[in-house]
Amino acid sequence: MDIVGISECEQEAIFRVVAAILHIGNIDFAKGEEIDSSVIKDGKSRFHLKTASELLMCDTQGLENALIRRVMVTPEEIITRTLDPASAIVSRDGLAKTLYSRLFDWLVEKINVSIGQDPNSKSLIGVLDIYGFESFKCNSFEQFCINFTNEKLQQHFNQVSFFCLNILLEHLSQ
Repeated sequence: MDIVGISECEQEAIFRVVAAILHIGNIDFAKGEEIDSSVIKDGKSRFHLKTASELLMCDTQGLENALIRRVMVTPEEIITRTLDPASAIVSRDGLAKTLYSRLFDWLVEKINVSIGQDPNSKSLIGVLDIYGFESFKCNSFEQFCINFTNEKLQQHFNQVSFFCLNILLEHLSQ
């Protein structure tokens, strides 16, 4: 990260956001006392909620409310509705995905600036893989994960192939 110009402060923020996302994923919900409501399931989930809020530097109660309530704004009023546990899980996962997506987009922009990418282009990172150079107009976090996984699989395949080839060559030379 130092090489691509990400400052120490920014690196710390990146690690805080990633850690917070992991903690958010560990928050579970139980049915609340009211109909179609939910609460933080247990002490373990409350620990993850508190840790995530500290990492994101936000209010713990505000984060909890954001996960278990939905706010709808109409021209006449603001309606707050509680979410059942299944809907709270969807809310939790949506928050985690949004945080990942925004962090990924920020990283793409930072890397593009560092490597001299045209500032007028839309989020572009080229990935060199075994099949050639891929260039997407919009490279999503999911696409990055797919490319990374493909690279790891190809690396494993190459290691196994060369290992087997070496054994075969040793056997043939005897």
